[in-house]
Amino acid sequence: MSQRRDTGSPAQALEFQIWADLIRQSHGLLHTFLPLLDRGLDAVLHHMTEGRYIPVQVKGRVLEKGKVHLVVQADSLVDDNALLIAAPLMNVPDQKDLVVMESVFRQLAAHDHSDGNEVFVADFSMHPQHSHWLPYLVPHAELAESILGKPVAQAMKLLNPELLKPHERHRQWLQFLGESEVIRRLAQSPLLDLFRPFPDLEMVEVLARHNVTRNFAGLQVKAATVSAIDGEAHINVRKATFSDAETNWVVGLAWLSESACFHDECLFIPAADIPRVTTDDGANWRITFRPSSPYGTHMDPYRRRLNELDRLVIEACDNGLPSSP
Repeated sequence: MSQRRDTGSPAQALEFQIWADLIRQSHGLLHTFLPLLDRGLDAVLHHMTEGRYIPVQVKGRVLEKGKVHLVVQADSLVDDNALLIAAPLMNVPDQKDLVVMESVFRQLAAHDHSDGNEVFVADFSMHPQHSHWLPYLVPHAELAESILGKPVAQAMKLLNPELLKPHERHRQWLQFLGESEVIRRLAQSPLLDLFRPFPDLEMVEVLARHNVTRNFAGLQVKAATVSAIDGEAHINVRKATFSDAETNWVVGLAWLSESACFHDECLFIPAADIPRVTTDDGANWRITFRPSSPYGTHMDPYRRRLNELDRLVIEACDNGLPSSP
């Protein structure tokens, strides 16, 4: 049998349409993280009211004779706990999308081979009367509700609205440098898949996924300039978007203006510890970081070498939460 691949601009356009529709339908309760390097997952959705991360793959096909015909390579299904969303490449009246866990898709789809590759084959129509895919067909307009597991209005009541408001970032250029530095160092490890949020509205700015254990670590990266007077860098963590989830960590970087680089020492702090080890500064928690200080401070347990950051995040993932079952 010939295999049809979801390649090219139409498939990519479908992905972004789905991300936009999920954000719009959920009023931001499903926060989209897109991969910085494609290793199989098209995105990770952050379920803002429950705190869990949902890996997602999107498959788009042309609607032929009222049916979507899927041929999916077995080795492209990288996570049994990932959500597979299959949809027509072009909008159709009363459109329904297939929304199913990859493990379930493997069980229900026909098993075949194409060009020497193991594949799974599935067909579904927009209005089936009898189909084993029927329980997994969702009207496109209700896609977010099906993933949230409850009506959007009900889910909105469970979330602090401040978490969904954008905010101005001070020293945006330095924050961008800090996030880029963290991404560069984490990208050194083949064990870590990296994702960025679109839009950037919540605490987590870089999401790391251990591609063996499938656990997550969400990082907020903070960078501040080291003062030439007292050798201190003052790092602020905004309270309004703060989440002390056990998967969240704060990475603090110290920028050395004279040498135009980051100090080789950083902070790596579990989010749950932030209120306890910082100074309350009104809208923020303030961290005083003295890199290379010979004097002991309460921040000493969190002082780490920057070149060990990938190992630290791998360990954080090992202690983190798995992808959504």
